[in-house]
Amino acid sequence: MRTLRLLATLVYSASLAAQTVIPVGQFRSVELRNGCTAIVRHGPAQRVTILAGSLGSPGVRIMDGERLVIDDCSRGCQIEIVTPSLSAVSVANGGTLQTLGVFPAQAAIRAEVEQGGTIDIRSMAPAAVDASVHSGGRIFTNPRETLTGTVTSGGGITYWGAVRVKQFVRGGGAVAKGALADAGKPLAELSPGLDAIPPVPPLPPIPPVAPLQRDR
Repeated sequence: MRTLRLLATLVYSASLAAQTVIPVGQFRSVELRNGCTAIVRHGPAQRVTILAGSLGSPGVRIMDGERLVIDDCSRGCQIEIVTPSLSAVSVANGGTLQTLGVFPAQAAIRAEVEQGGTIDIRSMAPAAVDASVHSGGRIFTNPRETLTGTVTSGGGITYWGAVRVKQFVRGGGAVAKGALADAGKPLAELSPGLDAIPPVPPLPPIPPVAPLQRDR
């Protein structure tokens, strides 16, 4: 019995140690790089917590006085971010950023994915969303009024709601309205779809064949 209590204490202590609050300054946007996984929740005060794993270097930092940049989650870390609002979110070189819970309505947000990764901001309710995907990746969003969607060289933007849409697709990919049945599905159950796969690069041009010369 004593052994079981000791084991439970060790497990509880390890859990507390894994949930490390990282002191950061004020930020208006969140940027994930190189495979990071983050959950964003609404709250009155900004807070960044490592829920599991650990960060490599350079880790977490504030850039340009407003961007929360989280880099190198190769050690399997999971991060929770609490903030009252966000003006922009981005993911580069793989990783996932997902908002969970209820957020108050806000005017606009910008979402960008580059070189693979996923952004899911369906739980937010911005009036306008400016979303872009470059070279593969996915964005799921639920704007109230307008969506400007840009996809370049593969990737997909899926939206829900009766909104005005401006879309620009170059080199493969799609901006598409999601099925009503999928609107509330967990992120893990949303199929990537063909639009999230980068297009096959074009074949190089074949040089012309020289004409045959006849014997004279």
